[in-house]
Formats: sequence, structure tokens, C-alpha cells
Amino acid sequence: MNTIKQTLNKSRRNFLRVGAAGAGALALGALDSRVSPLSAKPAKAAALPAHKRLIVINMLGGNDGLNTVFPVTGSVASIYQANRPTIGYTPGQGLSLTGGPGVSAYEIHPSLVNIQSLWNQGDAAFVHKVGYPSQNLSHFVSEDIWSYGARNGLASLPSMAPGWLARFGNNHAPTSMGLVSIGVGRRLDFEGSTANPFLVNSVSSFAYDTDWHYSNNHTLRKEVAQNILSMQPATGLRGEIASAAEAAYNAAAQVGVAATDYATYETTNSIQYPLRPGSTTSLTNMGRRMRDISLLIYGGFDTSVFYTGIGGFDTHSDQAARHAQLLQEIDDAIGVFYQDISIQDAAFGTASDRIWPNLTIVIISEFGRRNYENGSDGTDHGHGSCVTVLGGPVNGGIYGDSLLDADLNAEYLPYTTDFRDIYRSLLGANHMGLNTTELAAIFPEAQPINTTINVV
Repeated sequence: MNTIKQTLNKSRRNFLRVGAAGAGALALGALDSRVSPLSAKPAKAAALPAHKRLIVINMLGGNDGLNTVFPVTGSVASIYQANRPTIGYTPGQGLSLTGGPGVSAYEIHPSLVNIQSLWNQGDAAFVHKVGYPSQNLSHFVSEDIWSYGARNGLASLPSMAPGWLARFGNNHAPTSMGLVSIGVGRRLDFEGSTANPFLVNSVSSFAYDTDWHYSNNHTLRKEVAQNILSMQPATGLRGEIASAAEAAYNAAAQVGVAATDYATYETTNSIQYPLRPGSTTSLTNMGRRMRDISLLIYGGFDTSVFYTGIGGFDTHSDQAARHAQLLQEIDDAIGVFYQDISIQDAAFGTASDRIWPNLTIVIISEFGRRNYENGSDGTDHGHGSCVTVLGGPVNGGIYGDSLLDADLNAEYLPYTTDFRDIYRSLLGANHMGLNTTELAAIFPEAQPINTTINVV
């Protein structure tokens, strides 16, 4: 099958295809080889057997990790409650972690019902006190550090792609659908990617329109486009632009076919992603984004990493209700996504061929919040936070150093696990398959703290 990668593999041509295709219109050839372009798909997704996938969910704004997973036993719990008399939780107000891996010292936020279910089956892990050296309290600086995968930014990445996902994708997911961003734009994580990753606000908004008159007839629309393109020279700059434009048009059609097929599957199986309050048709932001990820998985695309998220976690005031709503939006979407993937997996005979046993979800945020609530019933920017990891490959449990009295008596939680060590675990031999040399090429900067976090 012809691909943009095969036909336009030089830097100038890469530029042309971006210009012709627009954001996200580079999916041509990114389908599983078993799915023909523009053809009707089988009733069941052509999911890639044993294809490892990673979903990154970013809680933009600085999630309060201390209220996400909070202590309920011992003096550390007493200090936590004293620090947060209004917005903190007492034992029994959260969701128990005594099932699954069996932890009694912590509970999780009461909004995380579906994540608790995954915990109970051993498919959830939480990592305490995650951060990086000399933590910065600026959203912009801290977000960039997580996106670079380097504390000192570009200075630590000479002659390298700036984004950690770009460095991964360029060597290990080099197709245009190897990396996918949904709903969060072109984040710095993708900067330097040579494959021009698929970046869309939503799959439903992705189109490459060439002719409105035949909007409901793809065959005629394609014929119009090809007739126009055939007028261009076959060689030289104009020929390359024409080739890129036709590839982009076909790319949009491939995604459109996948979307149509998924909608049929969704209706047949009564799958309903979370709706906005009061609406019968409009999905929540996270509901729509997790649905889009499932759609692309169902469509047989060869994506290795999906990146999405929502904002609003900068809870300086009136935190309790806002934080609960945001966590519930994520949790509800993950709950339906798990049900959706389980239905898709039912068609596979062995676990090695299924989607969930080969997929992990990591939920991150640029920093945590202060240990003390402020005078506005909120929390201000902090340091160490909590990372959540979900999925079939996950070794369920609590990771990182336990919360100590000294931690809670300080202004901020310290960092004792570097966020890059979590990235390494997910990209490493136990999941995405990279060896130590390959990981060192993605994360070349020396770290004062190195911890082996075997979450998978």
C-alpha cells in the first residue's frame, strides 16, 4: 500500500505534505496492512495482534495529587486532615483500596469509582511524590519540562528532537499515525517529530474537503479532486504538491470510513460515552476524546501513543466541587472506554492478541498542590504529585516512597520519584519494548534520583 512516508520522504516533501494536508491529514498508509484504503471494514476491528499502546492523559493545571490518593491511617492522616480542614477527606469518605493489591493506608477520591474497579482487578497503580529536581511552580515551565523529558530543556538535548514523544516516535513509531494527539493541540511533546503526527481537536472534525457539491458521494468527490490534480505536472514542485494533496484527501477518507464503521459498532453494542449534564447528544470533553481513541483502535490504525487530556486543575479556590467534577469526567470516560475495549477484545481468542492486555494509560500533571488549603477553600501550586497508571499490563499497587509526617508538615510534598522513571517503565522492555540503550537516547539527561518503577 502506498504511503505518504514512502512517496514523500525528504524534508522538503514533508513540508509540502503538511501544507497540503493541514493538521492531522497525514493518515494515509497508517492503517493496519489488513485494512484496504477506502474499503468497508469487517464488523470487528482489525486490531493489531500484540500491538503495544500507551495513552497519556494530561490533567492540565496541576492536579491535587494529595486529594486524589490520600492517607487514612496514622499520624500522617491526622496531619493531612489538619492541613485541610475544609477540603480534605476523612477515613471512609474516599474509596477503599483494600481490594485487589490490598492497601489500607490510603483511599482514593470518591469520584474515581471506575478506577477503583480497575484497582480491584489489579489493573491500577498510583505513584506518590513524583516530580523533578528543583521543581518550578510555573505552569508553563513545568509543563515544558514534562514535555521535553528533560529538566534543563533544550540545553540537555543537543541535536535532538525537543519532545520526548517525538524522540520515541522518530525511531519506534515512524508512521504518521504512530503518534496521535486529540483535543490538546500540538504540544511540545511532539516537537521534532519527523513523521508529522496526527493532531486533531476531534476525529469528527477531521476532514479534507475538496468539493461541497458532492458532499455525500465520496466517489464523485474523489473524481473531482483527481481531475484537478491530474492537471498538475507529474514531476517537480507542483507534482509533489499534487501528490501530497491527493494523499491528504485519501487520508481523510480512511479516517471517515473508520468513523462510520465505529458508529455502527457503537450502536450495535449500546456503547454510550458520558454526556454533558443536561444533554442527550453532546459528550463531555474526555468522553469524546476517549471515544475517538477507541475509534482509531477499532479502525486498525497502527498508533503506538495517544495523547489527550483536559484542563481546569488549577484549583486556587472552591476546589472541592471543581476537583470532584474534573476527576469524575476522567473516571467516567475511562469506565466506558474499558467496557468498549472489553467488547472489542471478546472477539480475540488469546490474551496476547487482545487490546487491554497490551495497553496502558498514564495520567499525569505538571505539578501537585501545596499541603495546606488556602483562604479560598483551594490549594496553590506545589511540588510532588501523584501519577496514576492503568491497564492490563499494570502491576497494581502503590509505588514511590510512602507519605511521611515530615512531608505533610512541609509546605510542599517533596519529589522522590523522577517522572522520567515512570516514562522509562512504560516505554521499556516490559511494555513498549525499548532496551536500556534506546531509553538512554530518549532521556539522555543525568538525574540526581533514579528509581526503578515496575508499574508494568
